[in-house]
Amino acid sequence: MRSESRGGRLMRRLLRARAAGTLAAALAAAAVSGCGDGTTATTSGAGGDRTLTIATPGFPPSLDPATGANEHGDYFNLAYDPLIVQAADGSFQPGLATSWRYGPRNESFAITLRRGVRFSDGTPLDARAVKTWIEHAMRLPGGRGPTYLGSLESVDVTGPLALTLRFSSPTPLLELVFSQVLEMGMIGSPRAVAAGTLATKTDGAGPYMLDPAKTVARDHYTYVRNPHYWNRAAQHWDEVVIKTISNPTAALQALKTGQVQVAKDQPISNIAAAESAGLRYVDPLTLLMSLSLMDRDGRVAKPLADVRVRQAINHAIDRRAIAEALGSGHARPTVQMAVPGDDSYDAALEQRYPYDLAKARALLADAGYPDGFSLPVLSLAAVGQDQMAQALAGQLEKVGIELELDVKATNDEYVKGLSSGRYPAATLSFGRVPAAIDYQLLWGPDAALFNPFRATSPRLDALDARLDAASGEQAPAIARSMQAVTVDDAWYAPVFAAPLVVVHSDDVAGVVATPERSVVYTPEIKPTD
Repeated sequence: MRSESRGGRLMRRLLRARAAGTLAAALAAAAVSGCGDGTTATTSGAGGDRTLTIATPGFPPSLDPATGANEHGDYFNLAYDPLIVQAADGSFQPGLATSWRYGPRNESFAITLRRGVRFSDGTPLDARAVKTWIEHAMRLPGGRGPTYLGSLESVDVTGPLALTLRFSSPTPLLELVFSQVLEMGMIGSPRAVAAGTLATKTDGAGPYMLDPAKTVARDHYTYVRNPHYWNRAAQHWDEVVIKTISNPTAALQALKTGQVQVAKDQPISNIAAAESAGLRYVDPLTLLMSLSLMDRDGRVAKPLADVRVRQAINHAIDRRAIAEALGSGHARPTVQMAVPGDDSYDAALEQRYPYDLAKARALLADAGYPDGFSLPVLSLAAVGQDQMAQALAGQLEKVGIELELDVKATNDEYVKGLSSGRYPAATLSFGRVPAAIDYQLLWGPDAALFNPFRATSPRLDALDARLDAASGEQAPAIARSMQAVTVDDAWYAPVFAAPLVVVHSDDVAGVVATPERSVVYTPEIKPTD
């Protein structure tokens, strides 16, 4: 029986997650570097063979799902089933685990595994393999295991197919952590863990496995059927090819000519062209586009230490105008890092920062900056961050705030800039996640990448401690209170929520994204016939 304490009930009813595009690049931004223009993309095979070809804008630096790099989730999802699957309606369903339950105060998590599962190397999946995997994820340099499972004390094997995780403090949201969304439950073979091969090869218990002979790193990756897969009915293709096509126009042209059937993480600007070409698309709100005012203690930009300055910036933004200009009717203006359906969303907060230049000027004058100031801002030439930065620069100039934009060409450069401590503010395209994950990755003092100045809030810290141990009935109000702290203290200047668009042909079905699960789960894609 799966527990409904803070786990199933709360996750089913209240929590909505992104993934996409990015968490670090949906967290930060979609990957933009790549090679190839789509002219050699694999097409459907002859002789009854079925090949699915997917275009994506970026490629993974590692094929090891223990990295947790869900901006590259397609490369992991094909070869690794998760312990728990998030369905399109937001519910959590059995994957490699058939049942799970929380212990008192969410300080333990018991898992029962599916019988008869083998990795692609033929090794059986059992509790000891999962223990080995979790230990691997916790020690992998740069991996996100320590972020999601930071208070993990032990992994106790209690039977051949049973194990219990024990934590030193309440740890909720483990269904999400061990799902395909955050990827910690994508178990790799202990033999491959020991060999250290998972960065360049796959060895999972998913429907497919990488074929190195048909793969050229950074250009295209070919997956073939896993002969040991436990659920043959879910193997919809003989081959799946993921092709790097970084140029959106080239990706759309490849769709039109049948070279690919699906194009992931496409810009909003491709929607009109896709419609005119008779292609289909899904466009769930996925990314929260914002100006992150990171230097809240004024170490690099003294004005940002004054909450009145940060509030002035929020009042000086015409969110509706920017959303209409950049979102082409598919974006939603917002003053908070959440949208309806997210556990921390509070409709009352939307009235907090009306567009009011007079109010913005008055707040700046009260803070001692009647003539404004200059503000260095880091940005990225991806998923519309740079376009939003330009729009914000034009609007904030009206109240005397000059944005000194430094737009990076690649995600790696952007991440290095965030970590450098040189930029007091940065544009942000962050994925929709529950408040507890927001605290880990955005708000908390240990959220190193997106809180590089280690800004703290005793109110947020106290609320997070309450949220971790809360019941399903108590949690929503706590999550909303956390969002209110960030809005009232103006830690961000959110602008709009935007979709990451997936365009596809009529040849495929199962390209499903919803408000409850905003990312298409690649193994669900199947032929229409």
